[in-house]
Amino acid sequence: MKKWVWVVATIVVALLIGGYAYSNHHATAKEYDAAMTNGRTALQAKNYTQAETYFQNALKRKLNDSKAQTYLLQTQRFVAGENALTARKFANAQNRYQKVQDTKDGSSVLRQRAKKRLTQVKGIRANVAQFKAILKQAQAQNQALDYGKSNSTLDQLFTNKQFQESYYKNLYTQALALRKANNASQSAASSTTTTSDSAATSSSRDTTSGSQQQNSSSAALTSSESKAAKNYQGSNEYTVTKKQKELNGKVITAAQISSARQTINAAGGQADAMSDQDIRVAMQQAHKKGISLTKYTQTYLK
Repeated sequence: MKKWVWVVATIVVALLIGGYAYSNHHATAKEYDAAMTNGRTALQAKNYTQAETYFQNALKRKLNDSKAQTYLLQTQRFVAGENALTARKFANAQNRYQKVQDTKDGSSVLRQRAKKRLTQVKGIRANVAQFKAILKQAQAQNQALDYGKSNSTLDQLFTNKQFQESYYKNLYTQALALRKANNASQSAASSTTTTSDSAATSSSRDTTSGSQQQNSSSAALTSSESKAAKNYQGSNEYTVTKKQKELNGKVITAAQISSARQTINAAGGQADAMSDQDIRVAMQQAHKKGISLTKYTQTYLK
């Protein structure tokens, strides 16, 4: 009799445990299904962070579930692609989107979005290559002191509406800085040319005046004084400071001035109409700009 009671009791306990296990399994399965459904809904609404949370919850209900893992990884890669695109890391973004598109048994919504992003990123990368080439050309023209042509090349960028998009911010900033440098150099060149012209005119007037004064007062000079005045090769010029007569901290010699006059004349300049100080200024400006006196003459003094 007792043996029979134990058998019945064992059966009852087994049924209870089995029923609980079944009930618990059924509840877990429902929670898993709900998490996956909610995750897909979040993806549809572009709530990617929320979608990740739902897929993680699904994995808690079914450990190592391949479907939940696939959806979670695909979502994380898409988010990584979006972040890389925002950070203008286009190669990284393209790689992430490609993996999302290639994911099998994942979200078809994410695959479609990744496909569109891939087309966009490839277009952006093509534009970057084109814009860099144009900017490089403009930089080379700037280094060759052809500032006007450099600005004309930059206009190809600034008239392109796409160039103003945030994806090209770094290149846009570089182009703005280069145009500013071109404009500043053009202004400086214009100012230098105007100053040189004014100095040449003043020098010519001073030379004429000096000659007249010398002729009118020659009778009052001794023979030695007249000879010294006749042999004087300098030009009448404004009073200048010691620093204005120096190049690299050293006084510019008469021999250097004479040689510079020959160079300016050979380059097509009008050195004979320039005072000694005009010659010094030309030498100093050429040195400052890092170019030869011949190049400086051809660019600014012709």
